[in-house]
Amino acid sequence: MDILRGVVMAVMALDHVRDYFYHTLLNWMDPAQTRADLFLTRFAAQFCAPAFFLLAGMGAALSRAGGKPTATVAGFLFRRGLVLIALDLTVVRLAWDFNFQYEGGPWFIVLSALGVSMMAVAGLMFLPRWCAVVVAVGLIGSGNGLDGLIAGDDGPLHPLWVVLRLGGSAELFGWPFYVTYTLVPWVGVMVLGYVLGPILLTEPERRRRTLWLAGAVFFLGFATARTFGLYGDPRPWQPDVDHPLTILSFFRTKKYPASVQHVLLFVGLLLVALSLLDRVKGDGRASRWFIQLGRAPLFYYVVHVYAIHALAVVLGLIQGFPLPDLLVLYTRLPEGYGIGLGGLYLVWLIVLAMCYPVCVWFDGVKRRYKAAWLAYL
Repeated sequence: MDILRGVVMAVMALDHVRDYFYHTLLNWMDPAQTRADLFLTRFAAQFCAPAFFLLAGMGAALSRAGGKPTATVAGFLFRRGLVLIALDLTVVRLAWDFNFQYEGGPWFIVLSALGVSMMAVAGLMFLPRWCAVVVAVGLIGSGNGLDGLIAGDDGPLHPLWVVLRLGGSAELFGWPFYVTYTLVPWVGVMVLGYVLGPILLTEPERRRRTLWLAGAVFFLGFATARTFGLYGDPRPWQPDVDHPLTILSFFRTKKYPASVQHVLLFVGLLLVALSLLDRVKGDGRASRWFIQLGRAPLFYYVVHVYAIHALAVVLGLIQGFPLPDLLVLYTRLPEGYGIGLGGLYLVWLIVLAMCYPVCVWFDGVKRRYKAAWLAYL
């Protein structure tokens, strides 16, 4: 789990470098606008959110199986959820846009959705396991069915629908806010991880086989729905023999808000990856490197956004742009700013080189000092 978490966190940094450094604004997964190398760069990054939610749910299941009272585990999970939401609205909000006026209101991004999901799992710990199964299946499977019901509702329930499923901008009592990761289906993905977590405690060969089979079932569900244009994504795949990216576009599922097919695809591949990584020894140099990142996920997340934005400001100053234009790069890239794909990968490696020793230091702090508050980071 730590290796997989470390891998997706490294890839996440690449995607966020893309947000701040690439010289043109385009949809990297739209066959009409993109190239194969751009498509695959963006596709790799789409493993990140499903991995965070799935692995967090599995981690909650393992914590409960560790012998601690259910109330203790659930209480910690609930409080950590609140910490994630608070960080998302303050420290992380400032990292994305150095916007001290807080224009546009709060952003409920991935940490907020993770926080609410943790709180939901905490509540489900007190209920029979079948309740968690129902919640996971219901929230993951209902997503695209809700789209048609609520898309045109701009009445008093609109802010609620934005948080639950629509995403985007809304106002509540005159206060604007913005949502990217909706609770449907992401709460369901974490609950699914909680349901599947006990698999990790079984005998190794059985564990690998079960993870592989579960991943295959999810992927085949995606492939069937995608091939035949069944339920689960608002953009059915249309094969085009004259378009060179036709095969790649098969995997272009909707992420905002996440479609059923999106969840089936990435959860399936992640479960297969867990099965394969179960055979990897953790004492290799590469394994240790990813494990180190995977042990400080929240700290790394906050640090890497500040590092990327700071480097982007430096690049903008070198390219001759005024400082005020560079503080809000995440939402407004000035014309003529940025670098190409090769430079983007170079900056990504620089960011990883900057963040890794900081994560090693923080992991050491957590090991040396047993202060209770450090556990929430």
